[in-house]
Amino acid sequence: MKKNKVKNNLDEMQEQKLLRIEHNGCWFAFWGLLASIIVQNLMYDSVDFAYVGGEWIVFMCLALYLGIGCIKNGIWDRRYKADTTTNLMFSLVAALIAGVLNFVKFYQSSDLLGGSIAGGFVVAVFVFVICFVVLMISAEVYKKRSAKMEAEDLEESENE
Repeated sequence: MKKNKVKNNLDEMQEQKLLRIEHNGCWFAFWGLLASIIVQNLMYDSVDFAYVGGEWIVFMCLALYLGIGCIKNGIWDRRYKADTTTNLMFSLVAALIAGVLNFVKFYQSSDLLGGSIAGGFVVAVFVFVICFVVLMISAEVYKKRSAKMEAEDLEESENE
């Protein structure tokens, strides 16, 4: 069965530029959605899921697509390695941000400093644990996938 191929009118340089534009647009949307969710959570006393539900769904779909797509293709990151130190660092950063944002949110709604600190701390610990576990599982899946892809490439080159 013959596939209908659409003619590409771009040369290699234009194709690279288009990929760069799409890349930047994707990351702009990702961080823009996250910022929108955070700002809405800080602006309103009681944020119902109805206010941020659309943004949250798009944000999570984009995050899952990027994460699964990268791991499926044996890609982790340009600068960071899939190791425990990196996972600890990113989990701590996520926990700190979540803890501070939730401290501010709790303090805005209650004016109780001790309770707000405790609430922020509990959220920070919860986010750290969840983030670290998810990153460690993802790193192991990535390592297995990457090793499998390298073995397939080696086997393919030996058969040639």
